[in-house]
Amino acid sequence: MDSEMLNSSVQDFWIGMVLTIRAFRPDDIRDVCRIEEESFRDPWPCYMFTYLHMKNPESIKVAVIDGRLVGYVVVDVETRRGKKVGHILNLAVEQGFRRMGIGRALMEEAISYVRRSGADEVWLEVRDSNIAARKFYSSMGFVEKGRIHRYYRDEDAIIMYKEIE
Repeated sequence: MDSEMLNSSVQDFWIGMVLTIRAFRPDDIRDVCRIEEESFRDPWPCYMFTYLHMKNPESIKVAVIDGRLVGYVVVDVETRRGKKVGHILNLAVEQGFRRMGIGRALMEEAISYVRRSGADEVWLEVRDSNIAARKFYSSMGFVEKGRIHRYYRDEDAIIMYKEIE
Protein backbone atom coordinates (compact mmCIF):
# COMPACT_ATOMS: atom_id res chain seq x y z
CA MET A 1 0.00 0.00 0.00
CA ASP A 2 1.19 3.48 -0.83
CA SER A 3 2.07 5.14 2.47
CA GLU A 4 1.19 8.53 1.00
CA MET A 5 -2.41 7.36 0.52
CA LEU A 6 -2.47 5.78 3.97
CA ASN A 7 -1.28 8.93 5.71
CA SER A 8 -2.97 11.45 3.47
CA SER A 9 -3.32 14.85 5.09
CA VAL A 10 -5.93 17.38 4.20
CA GLN A 11 -5.83 21.01 5.30
CA ASP A 12 -8.78 21.61 7.56
CA PHE A 13 -9.47 25.11 6.28
CA TRP A 14 -12.35 26.03 8.61
CA ILE A 15 -10.24 25.93 11.78
CA GLY A 16 -6.71 25.89 10.40
CA MET A 17 -5.85 22.41 11.64
CA VAL A 18 -4.64 19.38 9.71
CA LEU A 19 -6.79 16.27 9.37
CA THR A 20 -4.86 13.04 8.86
CA ILE A 21 -6.43 9.73 7.90
CA ARG A 22 -4.21 6.79 8.85
CA ALA A 23 -4.35 3.11 9.70
CA PHE A 24 -5.60 2.09 13.13
CA ARG A 25 -2.90 1.10 15.64
CA PRO A 26 -3.50 -1.04 18.74
CA ASP A 27 -2.81 1.95 21.01
CA ASP A 28 -5.79 3.74 19.41
CA ILE A 29 -8.24 1.33 21.03
CA ARG A 30 -9.14 3.51 24.03
CA ASP A 31 -10.08 6.50 21.84
CA VAL A 32 -11.97 4.37 19.31
CA CYS A 33 -13.98 2.71 22.09
CA ARG A 34 -14.74 6.08 23.69
CA ILE A 35 -16.12 7.41 20.40
CA GLU A 36 -18.02 4.16 19.79
CA GLU A 37 -19.70 4.34 23.19
CA GLU A 38 -20.68 8.00 22.82
CA SER A 39 -22.01 7.46 19.28
CA PHE A 40 -24.22 4.36 19.45
CA ARG A 41 -26.94 3.08 21.76
CA ASP A 42 -25.68 -0.49 21.14
CA PRO A 43 -21.90 0.01 20.87
CA TRP A 44 -19.55 -2.69 19.70
CA PRO A 45 -17.41 -4.22 22.46
CA CYS A 46 -13.79 -3.06 22.29
CA TYR A 47 -12.53 -6.55 21.48
CA MET A 48 -14.39 -6.34 18.13
CA PHE A 49 -12.02 -3.62 16.91
CA THR A 50 -9.00 -5.60 18.09
CA TYR A 51 -10.30 -8.74 16.36
CA LEU A 52 -10.99 -6.95 13.06
CA HIS A 53 -7.57 -5.28 13.15
CA MET A 54 -5.87 -8.65 13.73
CA LYS A 55 -7.94 -10.21 10.93
CA ASN A 56 -7.04 -7.41 8.49
CA PRO A 57 -4.82 -4.49 9.60
CA GLU A 58 -6.12 -2.41 6.67
CA SER A 59 -9.76 -2.65 7.77
CA ILE A 60 -9.81 0.25 10.23
CA LYS A 61 -8.84 3.83 9.41
CA VAL A 62 -8.79 6.64 11.96
CA ALA A 63 -9.06 10.41 11.64
CA VAL A 64 -6.62 12.48 13.69
CA ILE A 65 -6.60 16.25 14.16
CA ASP A 66 -3.51 17.71 15.82
CA GLY A 67 -2.73 14.41 17.57
CA ARG A 68 -6.32 13.78 18.74
CA LEU A 69 -8.18 10.77 17.36
CA VAL A 70 -11.63 12.08 16.41
CA GLY A 71 -13.18 9.37 14.23
CA TYR A 72 -12.86 6.00 12.56
CA VAL A 73 -14.27 3.81 9.83
CA VAL A 74 -14.30 0.02 9.63
CA VAL A 75 -14.51 -1.58 6.18
CA ASP A 76 -14.26 -5.13 4.92
CA VAL A 77 -13.92 -6.59 1.45
CA GLU A 78 -16.01 -9.74 1.14
CA THR A 79 -16.79 -12.17 -1.63
CA ARG A 80 -20.48 -12.43 -2.48
CA ARG A 81 -21.62 -14.69 -5.30
CA GLY A 82 -18.02 -14.94 -6.53
CA LYS A 83 -17.57 -11.17 -6.66
CA LYS A 84 -15.57 -8.85 -4.38
CA VAL A 85 -17.68 -6.21 -2.64
CA GLY A 86 -16.93 -3.61 0.00
CA HIS A 87 -18.88 -3.51 3.25
CA ILE A 88 -18.78 -0.48 5.54
CA LEU A 89 -19.20 -2.01 8.99
CA ASN A 90 -18.92 1.05 11.21
CA LEU A 91 -18.33 4.81 11.02
CA ALA A 92 -18.26 7.31 13.87
CA VAL A 93 -16.94 10.80 14.52
CA GLU A 94 -16.58 12.34 17.96
CA GLN A 95 -19.54 14.54 18.86
CA GLY A 96 -17.71 17.91 18.81
CA PHE A 97 -16.11 17.18 15.42
CA ARG A 98 -19.20 16.21 13.41
CA ARG A 99 -20.33 18.06 10.26
CA MET A 100 -16.76 19.18 9.54
CA GLY A 101 -15.98 16.79 6.67
CA ILE A 102 -14.27 14.15 8.81
CA GLY A 103 -16.86 11.43 8.16
CA ARG A 104 -16.68 12.20 4.43
CA ALA A 105 -12.86 11.94 4.47
CA LEU A 106 -13.07 8.60 6.31
CA MET A 107 -15.66 7.28 3.87
CA GLU A 108 -13.58 8.41 0.88
CA GLU A 109 -10.57 6.54 2.27
CA ALA A 110 -12.70 3.43 2.92
CA ILE A 111 -14.12 3.53 -0.62
CA SER A 112 -10.62 4.03 -2.03
CA TYR A 113 -9.44 0.95 -0.09
CA VAL A 114 -12.39 -1.07 -1.47
CA ARG A 115 -11.52 0.05 -5.02
CA ARG A 116 -7.82 -0.84 -4.56
CA SER A 117 -8.94 -4.27 -3.31
CA GLY A 118 -10.62 -4.98 -6.64
CA ALA A 119 -14.27 -4.41 -5.70
CA ASP A 120 -16.58 -2.20 -7.72
CA GLU A 121 -19.42 -1.78 -5.23
CA VAL A 122 -19.82 -1.03 -1.55
CA TRP A 123 -22.70 -1.73 0.84
CA LEU A 124 -23.67 -0.63 4.33
CA GLU A 125 -26.52 -0.88 6.80
CA VAL A 126 -27.91 2.09 8.70
CA ARG A 127 -30.66 2.42 11.30
CA ASP A 128 -34.02 3.30 9.76
CA SER A 129 -34.37 6.17 12.26
CA ASN A 130 -30.91 7.65 11.56
CA ILE A 131 -32.09 10.23 9.05
CA ALA A 132 -28.91 12.32 9.29
CA ALA A 133 -26.71 9.31 8.41
CA ARG A 134 -29.03 8.27 5.58
CA LYS A 135 -28.83 11.79 4.11
CA PHE A 136 -25.04 11.78 4.53
CA TYR A 137 -24.65 8.45 2.72
CA SER A 138 -27.04 9.61 -0.02
CA SER A 139 -24.88 12.72 -0.48
CA MET A 140 -21.95 10.37 -1.13
CA GLY A 141 -23.84 8.55 -3.89
CA PHE A 142 -25.32 5.67 -1.89
CA VAL A 143 -28.88 4.61 -2.73
CA GLU A 144 -31.32 2.72 -0.55
CA LYS A 145 -31.69 -0.85 -1.82
CA GLY A 146 -33.69 -2.63 0.83
CA ARG A 147 -34.49 -3.24 4.46
CA ILE A 148 -33.49 -5.88 7.00
CA HIS A 149 -36.22 -6.45 9.57
CA ARG A 150 -34.91 -6.08 13.14
CA TYR A 151 -31.26 -6.02 12.03
CA TYR A 152 -30.63 -4.02 15.17
CA ARG A 153 -32.04 -5.35 18.41
CA ASP A 154 -34.85 -2.80 18.35
CA GLU A 155 -35.04 -1.53 14.79
CA ASP A 156 -34.83 -2.26 11.08
CA ALA A 157 -31.79 -1.43 8.99
CA ILE A 158 -31.83 0.26 5.62
CA ILE A 159 -29.39 -1.32 3.14
CA MET A 160 -27.50 1.26 1.09
CA TYR A 161 -25.39 0.59 -2.00
CA LYS A 162 -22.94 2.46 -4.19
CA GLU A 163 -21.16 1.47 -7.39
CA ILE A 164 -17.55 2.64 -7.49
CA GLU A 165 -15.27 3.18 -10.44
